Amino acid sequence: MQKIKRITIWLLETLSEATLLGMFLVLLFGYDKEHFAGGLFIYASFIFIFFGLTGYLLTTILVRIFWDRLSIWQNSAIAITLFLIHFEILNIGIGGAFAPHDRYRIITAGVCIAFACTLGGTLILNKWAPTDNRPISTYSQTEPS
Repeated sequence: MQKIKRITIWLLETLSEATLLGMFLVLLFGYDKEHFAGGLFIYASFIFIFFGLTGYLLTTILVRIFWDRLSIWQNSAIAITLFLIHFEILNIGIGGAFAPHDRYRIITAGVCIAFACTLGGTLILNKWAPTDNRPISTYSQTEPS
């Protein structure tokens, strides 16, 4: 049951990342006012596909499922690192699709989004599915007597 909860949180994190990054791209590159939702859906879908093609989905689910001894901040730091690695894989794979100034904006937004989504997911997971395998740093500082 613990693994199912971890997969559920991972899926919510990943969908949130794709949607928020899609929203950022829509706002960055412009949109048709009548079709904002359609543009957002297209961007989010492509981001989710690229997450799969670059291996981001695989690496993040492995971290979420099997590394249960990570503190709240370690999981977010790993997610940021994985985002940066897989963004470079994507950028190299498609031949530098983004202009340098857009690239830095996307990286900055992606890092912030990955951090926020994984931090929120970890906090929710700690409340929803507590386990004794977590390090002491994720528990409250006061122990019952």
